[in-house]
This record gives sequence, C-alpha cells and structure tokens, in this order.
Amino acid sequence: MIKKEIKNKLFKDYLKKGFLFLLLLIVLDNGVNYFLLNGLYAYYGLYTDNEIALVGHSHLMLGIDKVEMEKELHVKVSKYTREGVNIVERDLMIDQLLESNQQLKLVVYAVDAWMFTGEGLSDNSYKQFYPFMGEKTINDYVFGNAAFGDFWQHQIIKSSRYNEGLVSGSFRGYLKSWDNLKVGVLDTVALNSDIKKGDFRKIVSTNENRKTFENTLKKITQKNINIILLYVPTSSIYNNAEIGKFNSEITYFKSIESKFSNIKFLDYNELYSAKASLFYDRIHLNPKGQKLVTGSFIEYLKK
Repeated sequence: MIKKEIKNKLFKDYLKKGFLFLLLLIVLDNGVNYFLLNGLYAYYGLYTDNEIALVGHSHLMLGIDKVEMEKELHVKVSKYTREGVNIVERDLMIDQLLESNQQLKLVVYAVDAWMFTGEGLSDNSYKQFYPFMGEKTINDYVFGNAAFGDFWQHQIIKSSRYNEGLVSGSFRGYLKSWDNLKVGVLDTVALNSDIKKGDFRKIVSTNENRKTFENTLKKITQKNINIILLYVPTSSIYNNAEIGKFNSEITYFKSIESKFSNIKFLDYNELYSAKASLFYDRIHLNPKGQKLVTGSFIEYLKK
C-alpha cells in the first residue's frame, strides 16, 4: 500500500514537471516568435502608417535606398522586398501591404524583363513567408507549397520559422539598418562569355503570370492607390542578350501604363544600363549605382 502511494506520488511529480516543461517551451517559443516577427514588420514596413511602399525582389532591394527617400521626401517608406519571389508571391506581398498599411498612397512595383519567367527563381522562396503563417492567405500559400510534415512543424513550433536570413532581417528592423551590402563591379568579360555560351536566364513570359500581375494592379487600383512600375536598370549586356524579347517586355509595360490612369512606367535603362561601373552583377546595382538611381527617382517624385 505504501509502495503504491509512493509510485502515485512520483507519477504525479513527473506529470507536473512535464507539464511545466511543456508550458515553458510554449511560452519561450511564442516569445521568440513575437520578438522576431515584430523585427521583420519593422524591417519590411508592415503594419505602419507609411504612405509609400516599395515592392519587389533583390533587384529592387539593392536598387533603391529607402532611407534616402525618407530623408529627401519627408515621408515614411515601406521597403518590402524578398529574394527570389515570383509573381504570385509578389501578389501575396501586395495583399499583406493592403491589409496592414491603411495609409498607402503610392505603391512602387519593381518590374524587369524576366519577371514573367517562372524558371530561374528560387524553388523554395515560399519558405521566406514562414514567419507570416499567422495570416490566412500566407498560411494557405505555404500549405500548398510545403511538404506535409514541413508545414506542420513550422505551424506548431513558431521559432522554427526563422532561418539565418530572417533572423538577420528582424534584427536589422530593430536596428533600422537598410544598407546596400553588395560591393563590387560587374565582370563584363565573364558576362559576355556566359551569354556567348548561352549560359544566362532566358525571357520566357507566360500569359498566366501576366494575368496575375494585372490582377494585382487592379487590386491596388481599387484601393485608389497610385502605382509606379519602376524598372531599376539591368546591365545593357544582359538586356541585349535577347534584345527582341527585351524590347517586347518594355512595350508591354508601356501598354499597361496606357490602360490605367493611376499607373506610370518609369524605365531607367536608357540612362544607366550601359554603365557597367554601376552594377554589382548583371541585374543588381552596387552602392554607386543605387545612389544615382535613387537620386533620379527622388527627383521624379518631387516633381
């Protein structure tokens, strides 16, 4: 009888300790998620009263200095850019902005000749959206792309939603750091050699991607928000690799401008694409290029 009572007491103690341990894990997991998520919100400018939003991938991330824009225009700017995002993911990002930022007056949507080409972008870019799985549209998108076990692991253990890049982005949000980190100059010899060998991303636009893009523009328009389709320059060597297709994409963007009264297409290729010293690689500007293009864009907005 005494032994049974001792066993029962030990079992209750183990159960109590197990429950407290689990409770501690849940509190710690939610605390880490809360901290990192709010850092990302600050980094991307989500859930703010900012009036301008820059949306795109690394091409825009390295192309425009949002801090300089805020300083010169005296207006707060959200810079929501994610590496390797496709057209559908940009649509998700716009949904997030329209839902979280109620004071938006202008969306600057980065465009380029390869944006309607599905191939060549990151196959795992959906993982960048793990931190936002608390939002239904994001949760549904991740569910549709992630493996079953992968989805539920990140659904249950929230701190597992953050990789090194996302943690870095979160801390940069708290530190208010949006510096351009790609320092260097385009190797034109290597780029010419790659193009000669056919080793470059081809322009293969699809009607499906164009339709998604135009639906995104309609959603923004319905909110009475102005749009600038901003073409941060890409190297003329790269542009000329398929010059016919490249020019066709430019013509398409101009046709979009003519369809919507609230949309302007701004193309900086004519001014800067031939200046190799402004590029880090075929599509990304280095700090010198970023400074020039940002300055030109600010002057345009001031007018």
